[in-house]
Amino acid sequence: MTRNRLKTEQRILDAVGSILLEQGYPAVGVNAIARRAGCDKVLIYRYFGGFDELLLAFAETTTLWWEMDEIITETSAECSAIALPDFLQRLLNRYVAALEARPLTLEIMAWEMSAQNNLTNALARIRSERGMELVKRVRAFYHQPNIDIGGALGVFGAAINYLIIRTRNQSQQYKTEEWWRLQQTIAKLLQVYGD
Repeated sequence: MTRNRLKTEQRILDAVGSILLEQGYPAVGVNAIARRAGCDKVLIYRYFGGFDELLLAFAETTTLWWEMDEIITETSAECSAIALPDFLQRLLNRYVAALEARPLTLEIMAWEMSAQNNLTNALARIRSERGMELVKRVRAFYHQPNIDIGGALGVFGAAINYLIIRTRNQSQQYKTEEWWRLQQTIAKLLQVYGD
């Protein structure tokens, strides 16, 4: 009995992810999830407590956000040989790559723009926690109290988030042009820290 419940719970969680990825957030609902999972919607309420609780369970069992070692791959000693603007540029490039590797996360981020629910709130919380940890580590590598590293990463991260959400379904040529422009702007602005 327990094994069947666990399998059904996993099918339900998988259904949330597949619907989000294939059809986007407007298609996510209890009936669609139950249909995709091949179960009665009553089981969603029985096993998870409701739609919001299901979204929270999905957020907790899915790797939606990047891990720190995806963004910072250098040791403290290696960082000392890299100028701060160059290091921040590397971090931002890795951040873009980490997001592009997570199309499901992009759909949830797009959903977050128009709705608040347990899934979007969990993603926002994780994003905030990881962002603060990233800033803390960069500050530990570069002892420059007069430079607002958190502010710079926050502004550039927000620009990246916006562009990656907006272009997630665009042609590669369009994306390339948009990203090139953003990367050039970020590089120029980061040089201020090198001066």
